[in-house]
Amino acid sequence: MAVKNVTIQDIADRLGMAKSTVSKALSGATDISEKTRERVLGCASEMGYQVKTNRTSYTKSIVVFIYGSIHYDKVDQFGYEIILGLQAAAAEYGIGVNITAISDTELKSGTYYPIVSGGNCEGAVFLGFKPHPVFIEHVRSLNIPLVILDNNVDYPLAARVGCDNAGGIRQLVRYLWTRGHDRIGFLGGEEDSVVTQERYQAYSGALRELGLEEDNGAVRYGHFSAKGTRKRILEIAQTGVTAVVCVSDLLACTAVQELAKAGYIVPGDISVTGYDNLPPSEYSQPRITTMYQNRIHIGKTAFLMIQQMNSGISIEAVRLRPELIERESVKLITMRTLPEEDQ
Repeated sequence: MAVKNVTIQDIADRLGMAKSTVSKALSGATDISEKTRERVLGCASEMGYQVKTNRTSYTKSIVVFIYGSIHYDKVDQFGYEIILGLQAAAAEYGIGVNITAISDTELKSGTYYPIVSGGNCEGAVFLGFKPHPVFIEHVRSLNIPLVILDNNVDYPLAARVGCDNAGGIRQLVRYLWTRGHDRIGFLGGEEDSVVTQERYQAYSGALRELGLEEDNGAVRYGHFSAKGTRKRILEIAQTGVTAVVCVSDLLACTAVQELAKAGYIVPGDISVTGYDNLPPSEYSQPRITTMYQNRIHIGKTAFLMIQQMNSGISIEAVRLRPELIERESVKLITMRTLPEEDQ
């Protein structure tokens, strides 16, 4: 029996909303509230909604390179709203967005050259990985602006866009301290990831600022997905920490599930925080305290950066400020107040 595809009308019926409202939330429209958008995206994620590819033809386009088989066409994926924001901003200027999956072999061989060499490419965005040096040299020769999400690359036509990783993690650690937590662990993604390293350095620095000791046994790295999380989160829990800072919501949600399987109660026995405010964090049991990155704005900012670079304006990096979303995954041990000068 064939599985029925989830439609916008199905989501509207489930939420009791107008179909037009759901459509706006899924397309990145700005004339609806963030609360409504979160409800729609959360429901869409729960129902398994998948976005249909936009086949509109444009004369000019921006190429979004994604790595491997992750197409960011599901609402619970980090890049989904970034692409929505990019598409919405580009459409206002009659510019299309061409999403291209690419492998390591293709990066090194240059088989993607025709995509950026045809004369109609306004710029390129790398979503979730760092471009190969061969690609950088090719883009340099074509004078095409390049925007990279949460990675660094050193050449004049490249810029970086993302949220303030250091500021967000520092805020989380300090929040945990105000709730009475002195022993705080860290669960990261790939150890050599720029995002993981920035967030770890912020975690470590925040502990020092608060006069707390860092337990090396309570710092573990793995993958941004659920792979290997069980072993690592249990190793952290066994050190006796009262809270764990996870570098992503997906890690946090998986950590909560694995802790429950092992007999731990969250947040009764151990508190867990996430990062990104993806829909699964809202539907986790308990709901995850996290940092909200406005991914629609990240996508729109990436487009505006390309426009500015095409106008001859040099841009190195734009960092947007994340926002703490307080939910149910952090235990209140005792309430403490940060010194006034540190708030």
